[in-house]
Amino acid sequence: MKNLRKSTMLMFILFGMVFRLYSQTPYLDSVNVQLGNKMEINMKIFSYDSLSATVTRDLKSLQTILLERKDIPSQGTYAITYVPDTRLSIKPGIAGERIIWDKGGMTRYTFDNRLSILSELYQLQIQFNDPAEIFSEQTLKNLEDVIDSVFSIKSRLSTTYHFSTHEGKMVRNAQLDKVTGQKDVLVLNGGVGVNLIKGQPVIDLSAQLGLIFCKKSIWKHQYYLSYSQLSYFSDLSSPKLNGFLSIGYKYNMSNTIGKPNWLGMEVGYLVSRNGDLLQKNTMRLGFNWDVAKFISVAPQLYMSGDFKELFPAVRIGFGF
Repeated sequence: MKNLRKSTMLMFILFGMVFRLYSQTPYLDSVNVQLGNKMEINMKIFSYDSLSATVTRDLKSLQTILLERKDIPSQGTYAITYVPDTRLSIKPGIAGERIIWDKGGMTRYTFDNRLSILSELYQLQIQFNDPAEIFSEQTLKNLEDVIDSVFSIKSRLSTTYHFSTHEGKMVRNAQLDKVTGQKDVLVLNGGVGVNLIKGQPVIDLSAQLGLIFCKKSIWKHQYYLSYSQLSYFSDLSSPKLNGFLSIGYKYNMSNTIGKPNWLGMEVGYLVSRNGDLLQKNTMRLGFNWDVAKFISVAPQLYMSGDFKELFPAVRIGFGF
């Protein structure tokens, strides 16, 4: 009994370690800010923690460095790349044309220069003509307002938010916002499984109703209810049928759309019994891993209601 408890605890610990290892944000929120003919700002957000203060600090730090070094060319186009507290480079650049949503219509602007800031919290790219406009108090205030606004409306969906100036204030252009990736779905699946229970080959037919929630626009969390009908032959008579009703949870370890890698666990209860393979009030604990598309492997632990009978089993599934 002690060894069995240790094995069960080890399975839970390993599941938790894998879950933490792969709990990454697969897609990012991003922001597009259009300041008329002055500049266009695009930012990818890795983390919202102290984001507004960090962006302001990095821009002011860059301004101080540029004033001290005076490396900005007086003529021609250029591109500035800045890694806060690490690296700064200024190289010749190429002017870029941008289509700006301005005053209810689309207007073309040409920006000669580009600034890229590469931070652990964000990536910022600014197309501009006059560098003084980047470090103005108004620009910093606009960025703070945008970040605060995005923080208040962010969701589990990875979204590109659009903002522009209107009568001196930042306004969100929600009609231009774009959601990337997958959304929450209701799924109904079916499959067949091959089990080995007490050395006895057992075939099961299963149906599963689940709800999948996304995290930053990729399917990550799946909660489901399933029914499995197990059948086996103890002699030459008709097959013995046993039914399990289970609830379960799966986590998608993959961050690639279309290539999921589900790892999960479920708890089931014997709701119909035939034959002597299983006792009454039997429960089942299973860990599921989708090793390939439509193929899963599930080590399982069966236990009777009074815990007098405990034994491991394994299932190979096709279809889920």
